[in-house]
Amino acid sequence: MLKIKCFSFFPASSLQCYTCTSQSSNTNCMVPTNCSASDTSCMTSVVAGGIGGFTMSTITKTCEAICKESGLNAGIVSSKVSCCSTNLCNTSGASSIKSTYIILVVALGFLVTLLRQ
Repeated sequence: MLKIKCFSFFPASSLQCYTCTSQSSNTNCMVPTNCSASDTSCMTSVVAGGIGGFTMSTITKTCEAICKESGLNAGIVSSKVSCCSTNLCNTSGASSIKSTYIILVVALGFLVTLLRQ
């Protein structure tokens, strides 16, 4: 009996995600990274906060084995976590930042109205 063994010349490819840690701009979050074999999702986390007309946002992108989407709006601080599962799918944090700024503007407007009374 003849046994044939098959070998692949192409290694199994892992998920690729853009990664960065606590960057103020999405432009600085465009580093493509090969994730580990156990990672199945690309995560983007945007945290924004502000007071007195000053706002600041930070973006973090990572490879994750388990990723849970979430959102939090606690007045002057908000956060949003989004997940995706295809190569380099976490391209933009811009939509998260835009929605966060709208929330911050509304919260700050409400705060200014209260302080004027």
